[in-house]
Amino acid sequence: MKYYGTKNNRDYGFYEENFENAIEITDEYWLQLLEDQNNGKTITLIDNMVTTIDEKEYSLIDGTWKKLTDEESKIKQLNIQNAIRIKEIQEELDSIDKKRIRAIAEPSLKDENTTWLEHYNKQIKALRDELSQINN
Repeated sequence: MKYYGTKNNRDYGFYEENFENAIEITDEYWLQLLEDQNNGKTITLIDNMVTTIDEKEYSLIDGTWKKLTDEESKIKQLNIQNAIRIKEIQEELDSIDKKRIRAIAEPSLKDENTTWLEHYNKQIKALRDELSQINN
């Protein structure tokens, strides 16, 4: 047998020994929980039962896991994807800004009609436009 709970009212985990308010689970169920966790699920308490959830389908609201509707789940996933893309864009902007500084200091042509500065400015404009679309 294993026991799930918190001894400090903050951190939850599995224990070999029983303690106040611990939830007893079988070794087989414990192994299933760990396998689910290895597959990307989160171990949590719902209605005083230890279970695993897919955080794409649930949201933690006021300390309680709430099952999301399909629409809410899609919105949550879109928000996560947007946050990741925003971070990528910000990193790209930082990188291009450094190149622009060099292009200002050492003006030269990228090709017959375009300076390096113009080239980088176009890239930055495209990234800022994409960032603006995500934020709206």
